[in-house]
Amino acid sequence: MSQQYLLTSAARNILLLTLIVDYTDGSKDASIWNIYYHLQLDDGSFALLQIQAQKLSSISASIQNWHTSKYGRLLKMCDQGTLLRIRRIWDGYCTSTSNTNETTSLKKRCETGLRKARELQARNLGSGTNLTGFRSAAPLSLPAVYDLPKLFQHFWEHGVTDTDHGTISKSKIPNPMFFISTDDTFTLHYGTDPLLGFHLGTAYASLAPGSPFESSGNPRLPKAVAAARLEFRTWSTSFRKCQRNLTIRFFSGDALAFSHTLQHMNSKGNGSISNWYRDQYHLEPLVLDSDDYLSGGSAPTMFNVIDTSNLLDHLGAMNLLVATTPLLDHTILATLYTEALVKKQEDLKALVDNILCGHFRSLSIIFGLMPIEYWTNSTATSSAEEHMFDCMMTKKETDTGQMHSRLTWKRCVVDSSASGTIHFDEAELAYILYQVYLKMFENEDLSRVFSHLNLHTFRNQSLLHYHRGSLASFLCFVKSRVVTDWSKAMNDFIRLVEQDTTLLMGRNYIQELYLQLYLHKLYVLPAFGLPFDHTTLSQASNSLGSWTTIPALICITLQVPREKLGIITGTPWTELGTPILHGVLQSSSKYSGAQWQNIFAGLQLTFGEISTSGSRRDDDFRVTITEDMYGWKGHSPLLVSFLAPSLVLMEEPHTATVALGIQSTPQSVLTFRNSIGIEMNVYETTLGDLDHVYLTKFRPNLSGHASVCNFEAANKVSGQASNNEVASTVKANVDLKTGQIKSLTGRLNMLSGRTKSNLTSGATIETVQVAPDTIGITIGNDGPKFNIPFPVPVLRSRSKLRIARKSSYVEVECPMADPRDGDGFPHFMYPMFPSKSGPVLWNMPHLSLDRLPILDTSKKKELEWLTPHTSLMMSSRERQLRESSIASSIVSHKDARVDLKDSLFSMFMHFSGVQGQKARVFGINDPDHGGVHILVFVSSLKLDLANHTVVLDAAVLPLHNPLMPKIEQFLGTLTKTGFCNINVNSDELRLWKQILPAWVERCRHWEHRASCQYVATSKIPLSLENGENPLCSCGEGTLQSRYILGIPGWDLAAKYAVRAAISPSFSVPFVEQSFTGNAETARPAGIKAGCKSCGKSGSDDSGKGLLQCSRCQAVRYCSVACQRHDWKRHKAECTK
Repeated sequence: MSQQYLLTSAARNILLLTLIVDYTDGSKDASIWNIYYHLQLDDGSFALLQIQAQKLSSISASIQNWHTSKYGRLLKMCDQGTLLRIRRIWDGYCTSTSNTNETTSLKKRCETGLRKARELQARNLGSGTNLTGFRSAAPLSLPAVYDLPKLFQHFWEHGVTDTDHGTISKSKIPNPMFFISTDDTFTLHYGTDPLLGFHLGTAYASLAPGSPFESSGNPRLPKAVAAARLEFRTWSTSFRKCQRNLTIRFFSGDALAFSHTLQHMNSKGNGSISNWYRDQYHLEPLVLDSDDYLSGGSAPTMFNVIDTSNLLDHLGAMNLLVATTPLLDHTILATLYTEALVKKQEDLKALVDNILCGHFRSLSIIFGLMPIEYWTNSTATSSAEEHMFDCMMTKKETDTGQMHSRLTWKRCVVDSSASGTIHFDEAELAYILYQVYLKMFENEDLSRVFSHLNLHTFRNQSLLHYHRGSLASFLCFVKSRVVTDWSKAMNDFIRLVEQDTTLLMGRNYIQELYLQLYLHKLYVLPAFGLPFDHTTLSQASNSLGSWTTIPALICITLQVPREKLGIITGTPWTELGTPILHGVLQSSSKYSGAQWQNIFAGLQLTFGEISTSGSRRDDDFRVTITEDMYGWKGHSPLLVSFLAPSLVLMEEPHTATVALGIQSTPQSVLTFRNSIGIEMNVYETTLGDLDHVYLTKFRPNLSGHASVCNFEAANKVSGQASNNEVASTVKANVDLKTGQIKSLTGRLNMLSGRTKSNLTSGATIETVQVAPDTIGITIGNDGPKFNIPFPVPVLRSRSKLRIARKSSYVEVECPMADPRDGDGFPHFMYPMFPSKSGPVLWNMPHLSLDRLPILDTSKKKELEWLTPHTSLMMSSRERQLRESSIASSIVSHKDARVDLKDSLFSMFMHFSGVQGQKARVFGINDPDHGGVHILVFVSSLKLDLANHTVVLDAAVLPLHNPLMPKIEQFLGTLTKTGFCNINVNSDELRLWKQILPAWVERCRHWEHRASCQYVATSKIPLSLENGENPLCSCGEGTLQSRYILGIPGWDLAAKYAVRAAISPSFSVPFVEQSFTGNAETARPAGIKAGCKSCGKSGSDDSGKGLLQCSRCQAVRYCSVACQRHDWKRHKAECTK
């Protein structure tokens, strides 16, 4: 992702927010919309933009001026460099319409920007229809398919979202917000679409009168544009109201550099220098010089939530997690989001399998992160539209297009006194790391790349994210997460790497690997510590031999003449791609020994002029570079710096070749190899070339090497959770054939005399599954009970118990659960954890129910989309299980989740009236165990736009023994109010009770009391037993007045009911396939293809020729006889 795009986005966003803040009455909202979204402006909008840009420029001369301005509390700059770069863009917005030269320049930039963007459109989108707006209309995407592509084309043709000729004719001034060019990098993206950032489902839904986001209708605007503008105005109003509680900080630069700088501040303290550059293409040291980052400042350096958007596409998951995970607070609330949009694999399962450069579950354990949707295989967010989008693409489009995924990472739940570290055998850990090494640099396995070359591999192997420094940073992180003999593990790892013959280029990068391991204090090659022979060094013309102390690492700065860059600048930009540059050190043709070559990928690049201080013969020789702001369009040489081991330089200190090369990838080989030869070098000279080669201790403009935090935890040495009686540890057991963690061993060491005595006296040891990730151990029949927390769900049912009575420990070895194999935990869907600040809900997003659009359920025809949408809760596997069970009265799938989803489907169908008899009161009924256990009173059906689905706004009333006498009279009247039984078995009922607290908590608008039963019992739900309440009592009686009407005696029931947001529960597409695109597997869950009694099919796959139940219209039969035979069973569920 271009830094210029990000910088201009920050400048645009700040200007937008300041306009919203300035015009509190909303009178300028229409002009603000135009300024932010339109390519062409009318006179009034252009004038407003000029006024605001000039105002922002005038108060941003320094960071002090900005922070004391009216915007300084709300919009803060992390450093002076960011502010100056943004100010330069604001200055570029300032164009006088009375100045002919300025207006001519703006029009020329507009023409050039549009031409380049349209060329990219043609290249990336082809002549096909642009369907990227499809997902913005979810869950009503299908109606938008015909509308949004036309609006996209209209926007690119006219530069505005308005369609009336009057507005179009008045909008003729190019918007400088899109055509600013500070370094000839145009900021207009070829996929720009003003409607993409809005939830457009309201444009295609039938909303109830008085619903939020109900459009009044504007005949001059398409309904999607009207919906977007209404949402924009609503958002602006909300922002004005809450701005006093907000602080938004801005930084311009590389996200990894910023994150590592924050790590440095956490480790070394505020004010110290991290020696990181702002980004790879500039040599400005990154210093967060805002007062907020000084000692005692208010800027946070640790976070509860980190959302990385789709940086994963541009930086690589390993780099991103290593940089951001240490910035997460060590609390159960901490959450990290990663997102991917670029389609790099065939499907989402393959994406997840490859995202961490190794076995997904094993690497997530090492990171100390739990990808919660993966382990639960449950989400309240629908991806159905995403799958339909993929199915609508052509083969070419699916190979090169988009594939959206979002992962939620939580810190593993372990005992608060534990460091969360994992014990490893040294050889086993080394093998895991070796497998990561092979996967991280699989592009160097040229035989594999070219034997499996397709569009995916071509693109993946041409856009590389990792070099040996990436690997070393990961290893540094691993060192903090494991308990092992690190020196031995690294020796084993290096041996595997050195013996590897898979990566054909591995030996060429081996010196860079040694360098990075040394720099990160992970491993020191013995030769790195040897003293250098100054007699030999004195022969070097670079005078390195005159230095008093020669460090193990030397920075080489190579000055590449501008004229040597013609191979890059002369290549058409449509063919150029993103060539990856590297530094090369290799022997000359005159070298007397064996020829050698070393490649260094950790480059720093910029254009500018070099100045030096000190003598080349002195240790303190320094290089300072003044950058050329015009970059590729300037006249200065390209300056390249990289680190190299001193021992490599000494192989041939004067005549060795130093070069700037292009890394071989499928794209670069195709583009450059015929022009510059097999070695792919852009420029080369010798180490003795004093005019073009500079050797220094550190990189230009820096006083040291980049800070590498060691992440060390205070109690990492022991790696155990302990109390006065026992201490627990967890060890990973690795399969050396695959490099995957195959099981985890929890060990309980006895510390107290009592526990040791119990064990040595022969007390029985029993284990129990306390939670998916916790195994309980009981010592003796009435003895103490202790828990061993694991980092992920494990299976006690297949565990092995080892008891060492003399050595006073107990071990339980458990295989990890595998959600893909169906051996997970069916009730582990939406886990909650009690805390003093309130229950913590891990994977169900919060909803503000009163602000969601309300669907009009009186218009049954306009709700038919609800059937396929809610039926896609089930994965293909679950759908097959369900249909197999329906096809025969004998076969039962015994899957509580399938039953739950079937029941949820029925609730949505019956409340909406789309299928069956309409109902708004539902009883969760277990006829074999006491009848109705939970009452659900549905108030309305709403659009959950953020999660691409729908939600029932409902009041829930669990029926428990103490409550029954109080509401007995009320219960007697319910059958007269459109009551519908949802028949369940005991396993499904348990699942309802498990999820009920999550549905309540996600929409909570009241406070938990200090005496909350969740905290007092440390249990959520409180109980799963019949006759007991699964919910705490804090929310009882908090329903709004007139929440639901027409139910006799409701005021009595409302005292004990609590509001809940009941949404469909979807399977996770990267765990198991959700949708195959096949008509059979995509059939809505409410329509069975076969006879419900005998399973006989109809005349075709849709079930034609079968008789439909006239009452519920949800089941079919092949004959009257079969319908009569099944009636006794079906009667109980027919209203369902």
